[in-house]
Amino acid sequence: MHESNLYDIFPIALPPSDKDLENYVRLRLLGLKTNPEAFGSTFERESQNTQDEWKARVDNKERFTIIAQIVSGDTEGEWIGTASILTPELIRAHTGDATMSAYMVVGMWVHPDHKRRGIAKKLVECGMNWVRARTKGMPDEQRRITLEVHRHNENAKALYEGLGFVELKNEECEDPTRIAMFFVAK
Repeated sequence: MHESNLYDIFPIALPPSDKDLENYVRLRLLGLKTNPEAFGSTFERESQNTQDEWKARVDNKERFTIIAQIVSGDTEGEWIGTASILTPELIRAHTGDATMSAYMVVGMWVHPDHKRRGIAKKLVECGMNWVRARTKGMPDEQRRITLEVHRHNENAKALYEGLGFVELKNEECEDPTRIAMFFVAK
């Protein structure tokens, strides 16, 4: 039986090694194929990405990509979970929304064989700690972390609420099946 201490949680180092990039692409495509409802993208779209597009996604100081890996002695373990934190600067560049000042959790996925073992919590906590370190001493509005979760995914909502996220009641998501949540990384 797997326990959460049998997993390593770590960010992908920049620039990513060829092996890390290969592992990330495999994990991302597996997630999109296994749980398409969990993502804002599709397997069909991302499986067409070039190597340069994948590298640009991962090798970006405005994107903090976190990995969960099975601990397997001296050898590299299998990657079984991921989440990324986007900076406000990256979000503004992609959306054109000059008012965006929050970080955002995206691409959260844990392989179904490894769920309910605390891995998702550790992935998000790692991201929260990264935001805390980057925003130390800044006003609360610059320390916000947002995310979207499917309205009916009670397990995910409970996870995020347990970490201190609260629902943004007056915020509508582009996808009406999702709700927005936020946390201030103090």
